[in-house]
Amino acid sequence: MEFRKARLAALLAAAVIAGCSTTTPPRTTVYEQPSAPKVGAPPAALSAARSQLATMKTDDRINAALQWAENYLDQQRAGDASQLLADLNPQVMGDEQRFSWILLSGRAQLGDQRPDEALGLLQSHQSDILQYPAEKQARLDLLKADALAMKGDLTRSLQERVAAHPLLGDDDQDYNHGMIWQLLMQLPNTELADAIEGSSGDLRGWLTLAQLYRDPIADLDAQVSRLNQWSAQWRTHPATEDVPDILDALEKAANERPSKVAILLPTTGPLKNAGKALQEGIMTAYYRHKQNGNPPVLRFYDSGSDNILALYDQAIQDGADFVLGPLAKDKAAAIANQGSLPVTTLALNYIDQDNLPENFFQFGLAPEDEARQIAMQGAREGASQAGILYPQGEWGERVAQAFAEEWQSLGGTITVTRTYQEGPTLGDTVKELLLVAQSQSRGEAVSRFTSLDMDIQPRRRQDMGFLFLLANPNQGRQVKPALNFHYAKDLPVYSTALIHSGESNPRRDQDLNGVRFVDMPWMLSNEDSELRRMTEEQWPEGHGRYERLFAMGIDAYRLQSRLYLLSTLPSSELPGVTGRLSMKQQRIVRELDWGVFINGEARALPKVSEPGNSSRSREVTAQ
Repeated sequence: MEFRKARLAALLAAAVIAGCSTTTPPRTTVYEQPSAPKVGAPPAALSAARSQLATMKTDDRINAALQWAENYLDQQRAGDASQLLADLNPQVMGDEQRFSWILLSGRAQLGDQRPDEALGLLQSHQSDILQYPAEKQARLDLLKADALAMKGDLTRSLQERVAAHPLLGDDDQDYNHGMIWQLLMQLPNTELADAIEGSSGDLRGWLTLAQLYRDPIADLDAQVSRLNQWSAQWRTHPATEDVPDILDALEKAANERPSKVAILLPTTGPLKNAGKALQEGIMTAYYRHKQNGNPPVLRFYDSGSDNILALYDQAIQDGADFVLGPLAKDKAAAIANQGSLPVTTLALNYIDQDNLPENFFQFGLAPEDEARQIAMQGAREGASQAGILYPQGEWGERVAQAFAEEWQSLGGTITVTRTYQEGPTLGDTVKELLLVAQSQSRGEAVSRFTSLDMDIQPRRRQDMGFLFLLANPNQGRQVKPALNFHYAKDLPVYSTALIHSGESNPRRDQDLNGVRFVDMPWMLSNEDSELRRMTEEQWPEGHGRYERLFAMGIDAYRLQSRLYLLSTLPSSELPGVTGRLSMKQQRIVRELDWGVFINGEARALPKVSEPGNSSRSREVTAQ
């Protein structure tokens, strides 16, 4: 499973535990057999449930175990459900019992994020499955589709879902419909295009709909026209019920799009280099748009001066119907504090205040968002304890706090927090973080009171599922070797985009091997595109440390025409070069990709293996 698909895997795990529903339709009980008496809720403790089951006759034990396993799944106890089901012998079951056992076992395995085992289960019982009615087979096909998606095989998962859809009941069709759309939104652009070439029937209809909906460069008028053509071509397609909402939102977005955009960026003052990178990104997206449609008129204003409100008013007087900027946080706050604003405004930073004007929006590259995404990833992998290591200072404190708050809101525990300074003391900080000295002292103390040979090899603490490391490349090159030296080479280390310079330096970055990090697609993907070719022709040397701001400029330009769509259609997303963009409380939220350092090179994260132990530790393997 790739990290960039981890969000989908988490959704799938939650859905299959909850009974295959991403919404809240009337719940369908998996195990229903008229002759099976209700045995009530299972004991709270798994050991007590197994003891009671051991005293029952075979048929009663099977019926009770199936009912209790389903109850445990409802309580998000996939591991306990698996234990009860593993105690049963499917060979002595009736057909209905065996169907329920297969379905519940698969749900439990996926709930515990073990897709390979679920696929193996379905394969081993294929002869039994073929004997069931079509609707039952289709429900097990959905289980297979969930497992394939969790492994990252999105195209095969789509094929299974689309084939099974006509055979499902209403509730399962609702679930399947939602999951098909989730998969289509997750599928990389190149895979989506390849899948269209090799598809037909309903699957081709789904894929072409997703492609035209997701196109971030397409002119809105052209997109509306193409969607109407799709509706005419696919009148009986299962997705036709979605099209009216999408079409309505696109038509309104086309009507609401700006014709004159004022762009407030600093060309003087301390932020002028950042402003220049943003402007070049904006103009690159503008010229790309000009090849496909009719872009708005752009007018740039220097926001480096002190009087931002006068500049803002001047832009409005000049006829702007959309304002992009400013970049500085204090200047964005000054505009937001005006209350009602005359035109929609997208600030290029985030401000810390409530009660924003209804047409004031925010977009930026906040490291706090990256920290929160890392916390969510750790929770999806099943970790419950984490450590934090961050540089001294207000900035490090703020980002570490964002991680800690998100992690604790997900039920995680912070076992250790340390700050560090670059230099000769950093190794001692890492050693203290890992409690290596204490483990050695305890071993030596015990050895004094026994004649037995004692292993007093120092060890690191074992109460961290992973370490959240906040560090730039130079700091990371000191921290990771220190972790390796102090017996923590196997400790997963997750970091923000700060640790990735964006420049290839294999000799120096060998010291970062194994560190996983979030970063924008622009910094990790080598996907060939017209936009990438235009950029490399114009700026073959790149933008150095301002490369991410250049990419932000590309997405900032795209957002001026898509902001209405994101703010009015809850499920709407924009596949941007800075991440998958969505809207939350007037704030653009980015979901980033994952990378890992392998042999000194930063790569988009390859396959991740799951040993299947209780801690669900992961091991990165190069492809």
